[in-house]
Amino acid sequence: MPLPQKSYRSHDYKFLVQRWRKICNESGLRMKKILGLDDYPCFEVFSPSFDSKNVIYLSAGIHGDESGAAEGLLAWAESNLDQLRSLPLLIYPCLNPWGLVNNSRFDASGTDLNRIWSTPKNILIKYIFNRTKALNFQVVINLHEDFDGQGVYLYEPSLGGRPSKKAESIIEAASAFIPADPRRMIDGRKATNGIIRPRPSNPPKEGIPEALHFYLEHKCPTFTFETPSEFDLELRIQAQVAMIEQIFQ
Repeated sequence: MPLPQKSYRSHDYKFLVQRWRKICNESGLRMKKILGLDDYPCFEVFSPSFDSKNVIYLSAGIHGDESGAAEGLLAWAESNLDQLRSLPLLIYPCLNPWGLVNNSRFDASGTDLNRIWSTPKNILIKYIFNRTKALNFQVVINLHEDFDGQGVYLYEPSLGGRPSKKAESIIEAASAFIPADPRRMIDGRKATNGIIRPRPSNPPKEGIPEALHFYLEHKCPTFTFETPSEFDLELRIQAQVAMIEQIFQ
């Protein structure tokens, strides 16, 4: 007899927002509606310990067909209610609500919102530019998924030199649920045990992604987590949670 599966409504944006409201009510975080986008309200979440000189930035849902990322960010928050109040958090739970509802990588205009961070035309990304331009970041974490993924992997932009071992520990934590992607080339970039360290001077030809914007403009550590979207949703969520938790170890 198959084991019962936990029920998710992973493309129900209204339900996602309801769950974030519950988290905020229980943890003391503040949830603020910042604008409307493609007929959906967009929200920013931040903690009472928010510190403009030491921000922890997390985002998910910029690609709407990567619902495990938005669910993973939510599950991490649900599992760490006591910790949330003390962290200087700035969270964007879903950067592309239309895409999430319609299971689309793109927004309603057909734009890949993760390729326009050099000259953003999207009103939400413009807002984030203005909101963050004077902030200093402890770390930036972007949650994603990959349709072609064969395991978990991450991006950590690098200017060379000897990197810390943080990326390795993140992959190890996620491997308790999904093994590291074994491919040596992922999206045309060299990968080692699920870790890609792209040169900032060689951005995707389609345009500048969110993580690279923050790395270049704010000179901060940046991680992009990727889980394989064709794997079991529960395992993907658990892997995303494990990776975020490892950041704070």
